[in-house]
Amino acid sequence: MRVKVKKCAIDVKVKALEEYWEELKMILQVALDLTDIEQAISIAEKAARGGAHWLEVGTPLIKKEGMRAVELMKRRFPDRKIVADLKTMDTGALEVEMAARHGADVVSILGVADDKTIKDALAVARKYGVKVMVDLIGVKDKVKRAKELEKMGVHYILVHTGIDEQAQGKSPLEDLEKVVKAVKIPVAVAGGLNLETIPKVIELGATIIIVGGAITKAGDPEETTRRIIDLFWGEYMQTIRKAMHDIIEHIDHVADALRLEEVRGMVDAMIGANKIFIYGAGRSGLVGKAFAMRLMHLDFDVYVVGETITPAFEEGDLLIAISGSGETRTIVDAAEIAKRQGGKVVAITSYKNSTLGKLADVVVEIPGRAKTDVPTDYIARQMLTQYKWIAPMGTLFEDSTMVFLDGIIALLMATFQKTEKDMKRKHATLE
Repeated sequence: MRVKVKKCAIDVKVKALEEYWEELKMILQVALDLTDIEQAISIAEKAARGGAHWLEVGTPLIKKEGMRAVELMKRRFPDRKIVADLKTMDTGALEVEMAARHGADVVSILGVADDKTIKDALAVARKYGVKVMVDLIGVKDKVKRAKELEKMGVHYILVHTGIDEQAQGKSPLEDLEKVVKAVKIPVAVAGGLNLETIPKVIELGATIIIVGGAITKAGDPEETTRRIIDLFWGEYMQTIRKAMHDIIEHIDHVADALRLEEVRGMVDAMIGANKIFIYGAGRSGLVGKAFAMRLMHLDFDVYVVGETITPAFEEGDLLIAISGSGETRTIVDAAEIAKRQGGKVVAITSYKNSTLGKLADVVVEIPGRAKTDVPTDYIARQMLTQYKWIAPMGTLFEDSTMVFLDGIIALLMATFQKTEKDMKRKHATLE
């Protein structure tokens, strides 16, 4: 019986989400370099309970049991990625197809193989929806070869110090650092890794950390696996804290850079308006809705564009348009209509000279992220972006706008001498 490859819209969406998450997190791959399939499955069960993400059917196990080992592993662990460590040197298309048809999710090819072997393997991998990991073991110039492989389209590169090399005192650390800096695709690392050395490879930027003997030979494979995953979470927490501190630092910069004339112009326009309409797309829209709710608590006649009960925009009304780029078509269209109707527009954007900015009567500039050097922190590298990673997809603008608008609410509370008790009287009571 063969493991069938499902192809449907839902599978594609789920797979896309899995791939996105893989690029954001570190992956623990357990190398089952054993020769007994029952023993391998027993250890894999313990490792899976401990939190291992990928299970590798090692080369010795495949040589002993054949592709049956891959198939049995996939049947037993359908929720885990199964890596077939074939170390293919020739006939890349044939061997990748064999592994894929037996349930492999990732197949390893040797980096010393001919380019055609690797390209043929990639072509078949695309057909079956599997990934190709190229092992640099035996490659003399690893950085040069890694760059070549990236151009070919391989999915992962493995910096690997073999058992015989380890016996000579060699380590993958030096090569790992160079390769991580040279390519943008995820880099795996293998070669005698354990609880003592894993923190270093995390620091050097490895995405996939392959552990063999430290788990398979451990007295308690499940507990050892769990301790390794705990090391990963130490890095995750550091990343979260760094992101939070960076966001706060950015908001501090925005607060210091606010221009009095812009803020005053916005507040004057709000106080002088008959009705206030707020419009933003996506996350900016959520920020706008939060602001509208607070304005309602302060007795403003306020509406959110797009809601079914939103009335017509008329002369003397105000549109507060929120768009980081200032080019969101629907927002620009709304601003044009507001102007034609004889109303005013306040634009909250990162770009004063954008289309929206030029249409507006008042522009409040809220800087978002800006291009800088290639990022050096872990998650930034994994997102493969040329922006300094603080928060994804323009979130800095939205976070900063949210805090700025809360500041406007504080000002209006003081201006109209409203207390929280006053505002709570208008808070929703049917929720």
